[in-house]
Amino acid sequence: MNNVKIGVQIFKTLLEKGQLDREEHSDLFIEYLNTEVQQILGEFEEEMDCRIIKINNTIYLLPNYDNSLLGFKNKDFREWIGSNARLNDVYLSYYIVMFLLHKFYGGKNKNPKQREFIRILTLIDELDKRFEAIISRGQEMVIETEEEFDINLVSIAELWSEKITHEENKRKTKYGTILRVCSLLEQENLIRLLDNKKEIRTTKKLDDLMTYYFLNDSRIEEINTIFDLKEDKDASNK
Repeated sequence: MNNVKIGVQIFKTLLEKGQLDREEHSDLFIEYLNTEVQQILGEFEEEMDCRIIKINNTIYLLPNYDNSLLGFKNKDFREWIGSNARLNDVYLSYYIVMFLLHKFYGGKNKNPKQREFIRILTLIDELDKRFEAIISRGQEMVIETEEEFDINLVSIAELWSEKITHEENKRKTKYGTILRVCSLLEQENLIRLLDNKKEIRTTKKLDDLMTYYFLNDSRIEEINTIFDLKEDKDASNK
């Protein structure tokens, strides 16, 4: 089999599964180590606006940030949330994802992962406290976040606070909002929902990507600054 055909097979597998494991596709994994095959895949990366990376015994396909073909855009999240979703619903989902990653990977040592699981009700309690602190800062927080992140974080916090915590078969609750976000992450094989969808655990894929690719010292510091230092400010203003 020629190298071009091998490259196509590897890319096809990555498109279908998001990853290629040595244990499951040993032949293709070994072929990937061929320099010529990697050069061919490099052309795929350029044309498809993505990255192909090897972490230990797994190869991952990652869309670039602004990839309109393989990545998610705001309209994709709005369709996922519901037909009447507003932009603030999308930003709230982004915030929940970021906060969830912070809770799992906010460690300040060489291994940033600091917990194995989190209960959804625990996550709701912690988001309640955070959004209450944001609302209490009012206009100061509006100015600060619009300048720094170009979003109105107070309006997102108010959207969250208007939701009731849980009601059976209701999606527009705090519990339902988190489940929708988590179901999308689970679809991408980044987390697992266990114990009748009451507990969140990360997958090997997310652990690999966060530990070996996304999080370097400066990124960990930046994420901790967003969440930890704002908490300190909130405490000092009470």
